[in-house]
Amino acid sequence: MKERVNKIFSKMEEECDAIVLMNGQEPMLDASFYYACGIDSGLFEECVAILQPDGRSTLVTSQLEESAAKNSSAEIITYSTQKERDDAIKNVLKKSNKIGINNRGITYSSTQYLRKIIDNIEFINAGNALLKARMIKDSDEIEKIRSACKIASSVADSIPEVLSCGKTEYELAAEIGYRMQKIGASSTSFDTIAAFGKSAAEPHHSPGKYKLQKEDMGLFDFGCRVSRYCSDITRTFAPVECSDLFKKVYETVLKAQYLAIEKIQPGICSADVDKVARDHIDSISEFKGKMIHSLGHGLGLDVHDGGSFSPKSQIILEENMVMTVEPGIYIPGWGGVRIEDDILVTKNGCEVLTHAKKELDDVKIA
Repeated sequence: MKERVNKIFSKMEEECDAIVLMNGQEPMLDASFYYACGIDSGLFEECVAILQPDGRSTLVTSQLEESAAKNSSAEIITYSTQKERDDAIKNVLKKSNKIGINNRGITYSSTQYLRKIIDNIEFINAGNALLKARMIKDSDEIEKIRSACKIASSVADSIPEVLSCGKTEYELAAEIGYRMQKIGASSTSFDTIAAFGKSAAEPHHSPGKYKLQKEDMGLFDFGCRVSRYCSDITRTFAPVECSDLFKKVYETVLKAQYLAIEKIQPGICSADVDKVARDHIDSISEFKGKMIHSLGHGLGLDVHDGGSFSPKSQIILEENMVMTVEPGIYIPGWGGVRIEDDILVTKNGCEVLTHAKKELDDVKIA
């Protein structure tokens, strides 16, 4: 983990004596804590990781997480009382006053706690450095994401086995989650989206009791975690009674995705990738303005792991970034189509990590 700690400090715009990553209580857990410590399991509520500019790291952990902590290469300090935790943190930081914290991941109560136990403490934001470090994945991270993508892809291809008229959205959402965990996922990456018919026009639809009809499309957005790392895939299935409009929407979205994927390579601005897909969709008059979200986002320990493909994003792509590419068209009162895959930026282009079928002939509801 020393390489990760060094990478974080190399991204800092302002020097500091140490970086402190502190979890709150679930769900207020900072993914950067697990990144810096290299921990695959355990919650580590209210535990602290202290990173030093020379690459050293110290994990101050409760007895509850002692076994899980042993998987980290950090120095481990175990506490059983509040005072023991206070003393351990103060001792490690006794020569530190300028402390980097993750503004995106630390709670207000945690910052107040640190101010209380450490005299003359000054906080600076290490959040941007953490974000930039995490965007470039190492080989271990890539393999975990690759495994999560393989599981999600397999389940995506199996959806036609269980998708039939009369099934409810929440039945399919539950089935997808079950199938991913059955073949190796530790959990879903996020609440599975299952949207039938008109509900597919709502990008973040929550599954309900609506039953699939012959004229309905079925949109499924889901992913899983392997050793904390996420996958994220979307497939939209054609109705039994497939209209010309659905075919046109689907082929437009699929072409937009192919164009965007072809554009991806190191040195390209993220906004330019979004533009390729958006311009293709907008070139067809009846679909202009119907892509109502960004083209994609970073993927890793969080399902939104920093960075995006959007009109305002100015990130320059680098090798070993992992992103989603998910163009969509949404028509209120009719439905929507989104096709999403996960990609790894490579030396000369990108590798698509999710391999579920997506040609129109392969995604028809039986």
